[in-house]
Amino acid sequence: MYKMENMEIYKCSGCGKVIETLPQCCAQDMVFNEEKNEFECFMGEDCGYVSLSELKCDDCCK
Repeated sequence: MYKMENMEIYKCSGCGKVIETLPQCCAQDMVFNEEKNEFECFMGEDCGYVSLSELKCDDCCK
């Protein structure tokens, strides 16, 4: 079994729940925000673009 060390754990910025898999919409459209110097992904119409540090779970994006 392969052990992943130092793997980033993402938590929902809304409720704090651990996000075990990135939402599919995040993998579809990712952009680099030059003003913030960080990647952002589109989380759907309700949430829009958010940085990886501000990810929200599906429940908080409804």
